[in-house]
Amino acid sequence: MSAFAPHASEWAALDAPESLEQISQPLEPAPNGDMRLRTVLTIDGVHCAACVIQIEAALASQVESVTVNAATRRASVVFRPARQSLAEIFSAIHALGYGPRPVMRSALDATAQAGRRMALWRMLVALLCMMQVMMYATPRYMAGEGDMPPDIHRLLIWAEWLLTLPVLLFATWPFLAGAWRDLLARRIGMDVPVALGLIVMFVASSLAMHGTGAGEEPVWFDSIAMFAAFLLVGRWLESAAREKALAGLADQLAALPDTVLRIDGNGEESRVTPQSLRPGDRVRLAAGAVIPADGIVPDRDLRVNEAMLTGESRPVSRPAASLLLAGTALLDGPVVFHVQKSAQQSRANEVAALIAQASAARPRLARLADRWAGPFLIMVLMLAAAAAVAWLLIDPSRAVWVAVSVLIVTCPCALSLAAPAALLSASARLARHGVLVRTPDALEALAGVDTVLFDKTGTLTDARPVLRRIVVADRAGADLPFQIDEAWVLGLASAAERDSLHPIAAALRQEARRRLSPEQIATWDKSVRHVQEHPGQGLSGALLWTDLLLHWQLGSPGFAGEAQQTDPEQRADQETASTQVWLSLNGRPTAQFELSQALRPDAENTVTALRAAGLTLAIRSGDEAEAVATLARELKITDWKARQSAQDKLADLVALESQGHRVGMVGDGLNDGAALARSSVSVSFAQATPLAQQQADLILLGDQLGALALAHAQAHRCLRVVRQNLVFAGLYNLICIPLALMGWMPPWLAGLGMAASSLIVILNALRL
Repeated sequence: MSAFAPHASEWAALDAPESLEQISQPLEPAPNGDMRLRTVLTIDGVHCAACVIQIEAALASQVESVTVNAATRRASVVFRPARQSLAEIFSAIHALGYGPRPVMRSALDATAQAGRRMALWRMLVALLCMMQVMMYATPRYMAGEGDMPPDIHRLLIWAEWLLTLPVLLFATWPFLAGAWRDLLARRIGMDVPVALGLIVMFVASSLAMHGTGAGEEPVWFDSIAMFAAFLLVGRWLESAAREKALAGLADQLAALPDTVLRIDGNGEESRVTPQSLRPGDRVRLAAGAVIPADGIVPDRDLRVNEAMLTGESRPVSRPAASLLLAGTALLDGPVVFHVQKSAQQSRANEVAALIAQASAARPRLARLADRWAGPFLIMVLMLAAAAAVAWLLIDPSRAVWVAVSVLIVTCPCALSLAAPAALLSASARLARHGVLVRTPDALEALAGVDTVLFDKTGTLTDARPVLRRIVVADRAGADLPFQIDEAWVLGLASAAERDSLHPIAAALRQEARRRLSPEQIATWDKSVRHVQEHPGQGLSGALLWTDLLLHWQLGSPGFAGEAQQTDPEQRADQETASTQVWLSLNGRPTAQFELSQALRPDAENTVTALRAAGLTLAIRSGDEAEAVATLARELKITDWKARQSAQDKLADLVALESQGHRVGMVGDGLNDGAALARSSVSVSFAQATPLAQQQADLILLGDQLGALALAHAQAHRCLRVVRQNLVFAGLYNLICIPLALMGWMPPWLAGLGMAASSLIVILNALRL
């Protein structure tokens, strides 16, 4: 059994409902109604493309989908609990010789720490034995002919042999076990040439010990020890660099307090864990406390630090009843906090799950490198065999030595790490600056776009519009037995928008909480029924009021209001950056809500930066022409269109693609979903509608649009580093293979070169 495997009973415990809730993310049910879950695993022992192929092939017939990333040692698995238990999946991975464990939302667990300690011990043993072996080998190299008696010479060689045993059987055991696992699966992994080189050198040196005994025997115990030490040091540094890139991103996003003070219905306070909080609970929070779940403070404005989610350390002001996010720090207090979502349902937990999922995905460049790694390894074995045959004819004493050097120096670790290491490092940096790279090919696609289409509301403008005024139509409700005023239409609009995540809906709900009592809001929420969304247009539904059933529509003027009577050019003097939302009852326009939206503070700088990078920018908005024209003029964007439906935006995007453009889409609304799905790369916000988030390749976690310009620049830097890594990996093999074939590179130097090449690739990626 693997050293890092837990007991089978621990795996069985993972299938308990509370455990599945912690480590899995629910997906859309299967057509037959079966529950579908996605879980992300860390798999110890994964080092190369062959490991990835082996695990994916073994699980392909058992689960719906599986993707393994060798750079992060993460696997994303989609399965149905009714058909396949998580314990069975873990057992299948363990049967291959790997160590699976769930990605927890906490610090590294004891299993991971034990694995790191064992890796450190292996490296230290190899280094210590290397120094001792070199101490015994040096006199043999320094002594001239006849200077050392044969018995002393043989004693030194036996000492080297004894000190090489712990190196081979303990320090390099992961390579030997990995090679054996690959051979059993009839695959050639990167551990195979390493293990083959170690075994061949040790066996050949051991047989040579029974030679003539006067220094003529070709023994390479010192090369074995040096090669193993260099390789383990390289692996250790590579692992440390990988962990630095991941750097506990998901842990930071879920840095909840250990306990909180919950207030029950009688006003009594008790200590509970954040995981036990449920919607409707009240919690007392002091200034500086970390918010334990998503919720609101209804009675006061607050300042919070959202650096955990957005990377922005400056305090952010949030008005009363604004949604406060789990994991962010409260700067004012004490307050009574009202929980709206449990810790497991919080946005921080969702983002942490997305980060874990993204770390398990493999980008196109990595898949391409993995595809070539297998054939390359077969070529390496054939080349080493050919080198051995050739040197048997040239100098038989060096045939094994040269073949081993070829085996070791040509191992394509650097090639397999070239793309994943750079993409991982770039994604990690962007996550710390509030940009979540959700799909593996997003950065490559972002670097390749030449045109960007922007939505307006909530994208270029502030996501939180403010209701400026309400205009009730003359004779509104004249045929009804009750009076219609501003408070009445506001209550109806607020109830209609209660389940919407659109920024306009949030503004209407916030104004309703300011003007109406909680009892009035509750009454309206019960009275509004059968709400339906019409993408790009608005909402419709029914209202049961004083025993009357009324039909209402809420949305754009063309959908729920009056048609425009004049052209935009004729009303240039009236142009404003406002948005109009109309309410109609039984088909008659009843009220108009005018909301003002300020340009995002960094929108102008973002547009300038993207334009300077050579991108063509355009606006496609569902708002009225006046508002869009004003904003486009302020941002100096000449290509803009207003009153765009979801179909209109998609048609424009397809037309641009047909002209040879690679188009990116930035949006946050329901009517952006189709364009986001079709675009080369799509960008949305953490506050966006679920449809927009599901289609987005990159998600901006905060309110800063400037993160998009950072992501675009980082994407170009990332591809530049990937190209550098690929060129280096190619040059390394181009230079070192001839040296090894010509006998100018001993095995220990080949091991040093192999370890150094992987480490250089990782360190170059960390520059991102």
